[in-house]
Amino acid sequence: MAESSSLSHSKWRHALGVLALASSAAVLLSACSGNTPDSSAPSDTTPGSAVDEELRGTLPQSIIDAGMITITASFDNPPVIYASEADASKPAGVAYDLSVALTGLFGVEPDWQNTQWPGQLPGLDAGTFDVAWGQATVTAEREESLYDMIPFYLAPLSVLVPEGNPNGITSFASMCGVTVGGSVGAIQEYYVGLANDAFCDDGNKIKYVSYSTSEEVALASGAIDAIIDTYPVNVGAAKAMGGVEAVKLSDADKFDSGLAGIVFTKTNPALANAFATGLQKLWDEGVYQQILNDNGVPDAILERDQLVVNYLTGTPAGEIKG
Repeated sequence: MAESSSLSHSKWRHALGVLALASSAAVLLSACSGNTPDSSAPSDTTPGSAVDEELRGTLPQSIIDAGMITITASFDNPPVIYASEADASKPAGVAYDLSVALTGLFGVEPDWQNTQWPGQLPGLDAGTFDVAWGQATVTAEREESLYDMIPFYLAPLSVLVPEGNPNGITSFASMCGVTVGGSVGAIQEYYVGLANDAFCDDGNKIKYVSYSTSEEVALASGAIDAIIDTYPVNVGAAKAMGGVEAVKLSDADKFDSGLAGIVFTKTNPALANAFATGLQKLWDEGVYQQILNDNGVPDAILERDQLVVNYLTGTPAGEIKG
């Protein structure tokens, strides 16, 4: 199951260092500003709540006995989850801050494991991890037949383009004939294929180029015309890099829900339901909203009724349809 692996905090810095050596005509990036997420703040500044004993009682007994919830993510997806500047072995970002607040309600600790995307879902299926949180897009197919998912973050698709948007990219339909870069194995490559079928004639297709690193350098050099990723990530990249801008794709909802989700196995419905109830409690207390605001992504805040298990399809936790 392919998934997005967004521009990393470290990749922004790497790109800036490389491009400093390029000619001024090719350089689209400027020195990294103070707009990147501040991951040096201590975790005790994260807002949270006292233990909710009733909510704690809904957790699986194995979680209560362990005293922790093991969460997997790749620490390269700012502002959702990325390596802390203070300690690269530890995470920072929206998902981390929410996990601290949630596990505070549960009376357990979050145990984050830095895992590349290809290992996350197999590890979840094997029971190595309890939750996958940071890279997954919510889809109806996944909700109905593969995993239980809770949306936590609005992340519509966008492109990162040179300032002024010289190719006039505003939608998938307007991307025919351009070359876009994205991460290896990203779900966006699948969406580009759908867009080619829907909008583009033979000989004028969108070309998707996969990168594990350095798509920013490719954009700066003109090797690609745009980078496709979620809007909050591209906005953060634009602020950090300079000379580029993030543009939402107006027709992205034809292919993508625009929702980033927390993933649970279908065999662990109690944990999924506890997370949903906990997130709604954080929303009621204003903690959820504060965390996203503090991370600089107020536009990613969801409504309370979206913070439920399998929001798109209404499939009860633990059930498989079809």
